[in-house]
Amino acid sequence: MKKRILLLVVLIFISVFIHYQNQHKILGYSHQINEIEQTLQSVKDINLDLVTYNSSLGSRERIQKLAYEHLGMTYPTDAGKVHNIVMNSRDETFCLVDFIVPSAEALTK
Repeated sequence: MKKRILLLVVLIFISVFIHYQNQHKILGYSHQINEIEQTLQSVKDINLDLVTYNSSLGSRERIQKLAYEHLGMTYPTDAGKVHNIVMNSRDETFCLVDFIVPSAEALTK
């Protein structure tokens, strides 16, 4: 009878130990997941800032300003004055500014 009681007490201690050990691991993993989610959110925010900055660098106004400052070129204010050129009877059209200023490709998109 003593052996059964001792065995029962040992099994209870082992089950309580395993329960709390698993709970501790679960809490540790949940903290890691929270840290990873915060890191992911911060990376997304940084990416959004960089995409916004990149868009402003490739904007029409920026390219017009650089073309005017460095090459002395002007660009018409309305898009109706820009003539499209068809190359080799393909479906793609190219803006004349693309031939003059390679970085002005963003103006047509």
